[in-house]
Amino acid sequence: MKKAFTLSEVLICLGIVGVVAALSVPATMKNYQKRLLTAQLQKTYSKISSAAQTIMEIEHVDNFYDTTAISCTKDGGGNCNTGVRDWFDKYFLPVQTNCGAGGTGECIAGTAADSYKTVDGNNAGTIAQYCIQTADGAAICAFHNPNNVCMSLIVDVNSSAAPNIVGRDVFSMDMHRDGSISDYQSGCADNNYGAAASLCTKGPATDGVFSLAAGCLTSVIESGWKMEY
Repeated sequence: MKKAFTLSEVLICLGIVGVVAALSVPATMKNYQKRLLTAQLQKTYSKISSAAQTIMEIEHVDNFYDTTAISCTKDGGGNCNTGVRDWFDKYFLPVQTNCGAGGTGECIAGTAADSYKTVDGNNAGTIAQYCIQTADGAAICAFHNPNNVCMSLIVDVNSSAAPNIVGRDVFSMDMHRDGSISDYQSGCADNNYGAAASLCTKGPATDGVFSLAAGCLTSVIESGWKMEY
């Protein structure tokens, strides 16, 4: 005599499968998103490093701060943005320029004070610096502060697309004299690698996107280009 599953047994099995899927799919999707964002970060990091080395080679200098990327016409905040704009426009071949909050606002999350969030949901502010959008879809923004001879950058690896969370798709960086890149808060000093990984996502919400993202680039690099937080 042949045996078959009863309808109730089939429904029980389907219910179990549904519960397992409901528990596992969100975690799987979250891990996939982290891997995707990390890959985009690594690609943009490499693009910035390559552009720094290229301008140094073309202009025959071994100090990034001797290049025309650092030429200075101060904006209202006392930052030098003329050289940054020229470097971006010439060496990154952007698909959009001046698309930060001070321009069109099209390549960042927006211009409202709550455009970006921390991982725990607090407001992180917006990006006010000069920005471009690359062909890979990343927004790269920067300013040069002549007082401490430091160029700092903030990268949204997928521009205005979600999640718009510091430490997920938004990272802050400093440029060094040899064209290398460190996490933010290094002051661009030699042999200073910026904020420690332990600070990633731990900053107070009042410090803005740059400081809130500090430490996350260090964490990703030290983990072998993995987002383990």
